[in-house]
Amino acid sequence: MIVVFKAPLDEDLSDFTKQLWALNISHRVIFEQSQLLVVPDEKSAELVTLLYDHWQEKGEVPEQLLASLSDHQVIDSKRTNRARTIDFKKIPLVISLLLVSVLLSMAVDFGANIESLKYFTITDFELRGNSVNYFSLSHNFSSLELWRFISPIFIHFNIPHIIFNGLWIWVVGSIIEQRQGSVVLLFVTLFSGVSSNLAQYMVSGPIFGGLSGVVYAVIGYAWLWDKLRTDKLAVVSNALMGFMIAWLVLGYTGLLSELGLGNIANTAHLIGLICGLLAVPIMLLIKKSTTITGD
Repeated sequence: MIVVFKAPLDEDLSDFTKQLWALNISHRVIFEQSQLLVVPDEKSAELVTLLYDHWQEKGEVPEQLLASLSDHQVIDSKRTNRARTIDFKKIPLVISLLLVSVLLSMAVDFGANIESLKYFTITDFELRGNSVNYFSLSHNFSSLELWRFISPIFIHFNIPHIIFNGLWIWVVGSIIEQRQGSVVLLFVTLFSGVSSNLAQYMVSGPIFGGLSGVVYAVIGYAWLWDKLRTDKLAVVSNALMGFMIAWLVLGYTGLLSELGLGNIANTAHLIGLICGLLAVPIMLLIKKSTTITGD
């Protein structure tokens, strides 16, 4: 919060604050040794300073200025609404992630077609009775099957699984891609996708899949970005972040599996979340380095 001005305790600011609310300017008056009027951002601070100067000089804000500011508020509101509207031309990566997920999940018959599934798991495998035999990760390099490091994120084992993951990629991923560009979302996707795949393979073997690790990554990224930056994405609230953490914890308790939700790739979720959080300082460093180089 930004302190705009201090006023004596005996000064009546009620009419002035009514004007601020009429203009949809968020603010608070804090009573300490004096009255402190605080706002959430620099733009509001500049606007309130202008209004308060007129208020002190004339005891009111000129109607002409109020009308002008009201018009600007309407324009800003329309711009904000347009910014929240999804522009399909600006989200090619989100659309590609969803389409490839649907196509590959159908191609493997949601995991039922083992022969097809073997081409997209992180390593090739074969079933022998109740056991699973599979190649090491080094075989991916020697056989040039490098797509396997990322392809498991597109495999889903039931329709609710792909709908749940697809919804979060659509809601959160679209905002990231529209506001920050496809390159940023691609980095978050590859970083979290490959990392979560490798980690899940280490604990469970090759038969797993889903966008869940990437989902946790984009949610973690959007949440932490808003904590560190003023150019907020404003798509992941503290409540949503708390829910996703609770869901992650429930997965580790085994309760979700007992409720019939199947085997949960908990390690992929955790590593995906960590990668999403780490992606924020990485992107900020890249942005800072690019700015310095550009100067």
